[in-house]
Amino acid sequence: MFDKKLNIFDQIDAYTKYEDDALLLLKADKSELIDAYWKTEADELLALKLNISDQIDEYNKTEADALLDNKLNISDQIDTYNKTEVGALIDYKLIIFDQIDAYTKIYDDALLLLKADKTELIDTYNKTEADAFRDDKFNITDQIDAYSKTEADALLDDKLNISDQIDAYNKIEDDALLLLMADRTKLADYVNLSTTQAIIGTKQFNIIAIASASKMEQK
Repeated sequence: MFDKKLNIFDQIDAYTKYEDDALLLLKADKSELIDAYWKTEADELLALKLNISDQIDEYNKTEADALLDNKLNISDQIDTYNKTEVGALIDYKLIIFDQIDAYTKIYDDALLLLKADKTELIDTYNKTEADAFRDDKFNITDQIDAYSKTEADALLDDKLNISDQIDAYNKIEDDALLLLMADRTKLADYVNLSTTQAIIGTKQFNIIAIASASKMEQK
């Protein structure tokens, strides 16, 4: 029994030793595996990082080149557009100036012609108006002269007529007065109101024939 117990202990110890060795080996293997994994992973990560950095750098370089080319292309387009636009604007500005100059020249010519026409119209109107005023003045003068002559003749005739009427009236009145004066003188010679007067004279009647006569009874 004792030997058997020792044998069991030996087996346990041996197992323990083997197990410990195995565990140690396993632990060492795990450490190595872990270290190897870490090394490999670190290398891969480093390589990936380097690859990513290279890709980033390459992308950045490519993108920068593309952006630079795009910028240069845009700058060229802008410069070309600006040049074209500036040229077009200059041409348009020159066209506008030409149109303005042409319009100004036409407008000035039209204004000069209009001014000349107005001047001629004004001169013509002034001449026509002056002629009309002069003719009207002459006509009015003739009318005034004719009216004055007619009025003067009428007034003269009226004056002569009035003078004739006055003279005729004076002559008739004088004759009447003379006759009246003569009658009064004769009456003064024949009539005296202070004494009895006797009128002596004869009157001759014509002979008339009466065929019949009747006497009406007086009541």
